[in-house]
Amino acid sequence: MKVPIIIDSRVEDSDEEEKVFPKPVVEDRNIEFAKRCTELISDVTYKEQYEKSKGKCAFVPDTLTLKNVSDSISETKYKEAGKKGLSNSLYKLMPATVDTAFAKEVTQLQSKVLYRQKYDAEKGKSSYAQMQEPPDMKHAKEVNRHQSNVSYKKDALDIHKYTEVLDRPDIQKAKETAKFISNIGYKKGREDMNKESVVLGRPDFEHAKEASKLSSQVKYKEKFVKEMKGKKPSYNPLDSASFKQAQAANALASNVKYRKHLQDIHDPSIDMPNLLYLQHALKTSKMQSNNMYKKQFEENKGIYHFALDTAEQIHHKENAVLQSQFKYKEKYEKSKGRSMLEFVDTPSYQVSKEAQKIQSEKEYRKDLEEGIKGKGLMGLEDTPDLIRVKNAGHILNEKKKK
Repeated sequence: MKVPIIIDSRVEDSDEEEKVFPKPVVEDRNIEFAKRCTELISDVTYKEQYEKSKGKCAFVPDTLTLKNVSDSISETKYKEAGKKGLSNSLYKLMPATVDTAFAKEVTQLQSKVLYRQKYDAEKGKSSYAQMQEPPDMKHAKEVNRHQSNVSYKKDALDIHKYTEVLDRPDIQKAKETAKFISNIGYKKGREDMNKESVVLGRPDFEHAKEASKLSSQVKYKEKFVKEMKGKKPSYNPLDSASFKQAQAANALASNVKYRKHLQDIHDPSIDMPNLLYLQHALKTSKMQSNNMYKKQFEENKGIYHFALDTAEQIHHKENAVLQSQFKYKEKYEKSKGRSMLEFVDTPSYQVSKEAQKIQSEKEYRKDLEEGIKGKGLMGLEDTPDLIRVKNAGHILNEKKKK
């Protein structure tokens, strides 16, 4: 269809035709409204594309995808420039008539037909279809994988979740069984710790060994008593001086131990020294400081009297020095051999005393085992002294047993 073109007769040259109609002759409100609508529509489509592409993978430079996108962008720019050139046709620069309106409609229809034909021809040839793994497919795969992991973990938590049920017989029985097993294991561990190999060399275990040895000799002593039952000594061993001395020593030892236990009970704290002894030490130190102060005062007293050093004065000075030395030596002889810890009975000092006692008992028993025991005392003559010693030992053993 041919479109009639009206040319003004006043235009003479082609150069003047480009300058005659730079804008449409009539710009009414409809044209301005159409322009604004196109601008708004372009903004809306741009924002929709932005929202759709938000969150998708970003193209890394120097890749096949980026090259395809750059080619498509250049093509769209070229097409936009061509469309702009086609939109500035001559009929838009002419006055609006019926023919021009008809020509506009025909061109719009032709442009739509051409656009659809081009779309049908290029269908399936886009860079998106040529990708190895499109972004939406990749995103769908990631979402599916995360959902599968979440569902698997949820099922596992549901399976392994502990639902607490109180006062069930089987649960109570399981708890009691676990307690018994733990007690058995604990006792087994304690038995392993309390073996003899772990505690060798301790004084209390050495004492227990010695006690077991002494108890093993009870039958031997009973036999000895039966044999010596009818044989009475000519004298009474209870009246001997050695037996009385042993009784007195035993009584003194028992009193000392009783007083020691009583002091341990009445002490406010075992870790702290005895407060009575501490007060005594403080008072003693104060008295010594006062004595030293008075001594210095007595030495300095009378110095401002510058008396002549006569023979009598020198003799008195020497006598005073000798007397002071004599008193000092007398005090030193009295305090010689005394321990500085007599007034402070600390726990470490008590432990050392007990260890010394245990060591002395061990040495005494060792001498008894090596020197006297097993030497054949029954082969000797039954002298009155030997019989007296045997009876005294037998009586002491019976008292210890009681």
